[in-house]
Amino acid sequence: MSTLFSVSTVLLGPAATGAACPTAAPVPGGGRWRATWIMPSGDRVQTTAAYSGDGWSAPAAVRTGDEPANPAVGLPPAEGVLAQTFHGDALVALRTRRRVPGVRPQFPSAGLVISRLVAGNWQDVAFADDVPDGEVLAATVCVEGDYLLAVYLVADGRGGTTCRALRFTLGASPAPCGEWRRLPDYPLAPGVACPLAGMHGEVLIAAGGANFPDRPPWEGGSKKTYDEIFALLSGARDWRPAGRLPEPRAYAATVTVPGGLLVVGGENAGGVRQDAYMLRWEGERIVVVPVPGLPVPLSSPVAAVLDGKVYLAGGYQPGPPRVATDSFFSLDLGNSAAGWQPLPAWPGPPRGQAIMAALDGAIYLISGLELNLGPDGKPHTTYLTDAYRYRPGQQWERLPDLPWSAIASPSPAPVTVNPGRVFVFGGVDGRQVGVLPRETLVPEDILYFDVGRHEWHLWPEGWNAPAVNTPVVAAQGEWIFLTGETMAGKRTTAVQAWRPRR
Repeated sequence: MSTLFSVSTVLLGPAATGAACPTAAPVPGGGRWRATWIMPSGDRVQTTAAYSGDGWSAPAAVRTGDEPANPAVGLPPAEGVLAQTFHGDALVALRTRRRVPGVRPQFPSAGLVISRLVAGNWQDVAFADDVPDGEVLAATVCVEGDYLLAVYLVADGRGGTTCRALRFTLGASPAPCGEWRRLPDYPLAPGVACPLAGMHGEVLIAAGGANFPDRPPWEGGSKKTYDEIFALLSGARDWRPAGRLPEPRAYAATVTVPGGLLVVGGENAGGVRQDAYMLRWEGERIVVVPVPGLPVPLSSPVAAVLDGKVYLAGGYQPGPPRVATDSFFSLDLGNSAAGWQPLPAWPGPPRGQAIMAALDGAIYLISGLELNLGPDGKPHTTYLTDAYRYRPGQQWERLPDLPWSAIASPSPAPVTVNPGRVFVFGGVDGRQVGVLPRETLVPEDILYFDVGRHEWHLWPEGWNAPAVNTPVVAAQGEWIFLTGETMAGKRTTAVQAWRPRR
């Protein structure tokens, strides 16, 4: 998967809905750009900035007759191109790769992409780091030497329009923003969804999971849940068998704690479970240590560890019908005998298959699938895009929504501390469910919540082996993704480790 430049954008100001295209041009005398657009009041305003470096000046009114010419006007647009101009003998264009229902999303699923025409084919080189699903209404591009300015109008999602700008230097090569390495394939072919996974010391533990070994479910295949435990020792070339679970298990919340791999809830052919236990590596084998179970049985909850406590949220209660819950519990690892303590639920719908993360004294709860009974008494499904943050002892805080749902994305989600970021890898976009062919691969986009900017952005690289219902394990600065589901009914044995570099 190639790496592109992720270009930070600037909000120039509100714009008139349905306004003419903004303009971009160099200021006479060199070294600075000028951008103009029409405000909601109907007035045309302008702002200037250096080709690179400092920020933009305050908007000022443009005198009649002083409107700059638009260098991009007059070039015949190609299909999917918003605006284009020349860089030497090459053609440079602004394109959109916004996700569209019924069209396979491909990285980058961005509102605005900078591309070059190379040998008759468009080659993407950079994209705007706006909320990736914003609809670009009009755009212009100008190039001076190797410097590029794009000015564009974008729908703000609330019925209004804003004018934004980005500056970019052509000809540079992007630095890798993450490092991937392949680990030994998971030994249980063809792979499983929702296995139990975590670390004990330097030993990577994986167990259980589910798949359809014979035929897919739409052809009458039966799901099988497994009880095998495997261990991958540091530096080993292969996984080794390490025992069996007390019973087959998948769809549990799993987190690494100082004592080993904590497994909570989940399900198998016998139903939804509420017990919990620890998997520990002792004397060349895995031992199972019981810990207090949940107050209620739950399948597909999510969990994360913060300051010596495990926080668990959501999940599905036993059916039929299967219904999502707003359960929120904590377990003090220093006093586990006290059991799971109930906490106030987030101010949003109940959910399962969500994403949880712990970062800088807070718990993040993101996306998920709401299952409930509709007014007609029949099961109803909602793919959620909301996100929340919880600081112990305080109330929940609503965060900006994701641009699309990310059901069954790896959890606990990868994070970085400086800068603070919470990563959402792939996941199921609910708008595409039932629209794309069943054989469509899951999305490879990586979103992240920038804690400092309080915004969602698109990561500059895609996920090179995307899967859903795959656990992720933190280990010595890396994040390990194990097996999972690449498309409906199909699993993978791939195990990969990712280390963010930016």
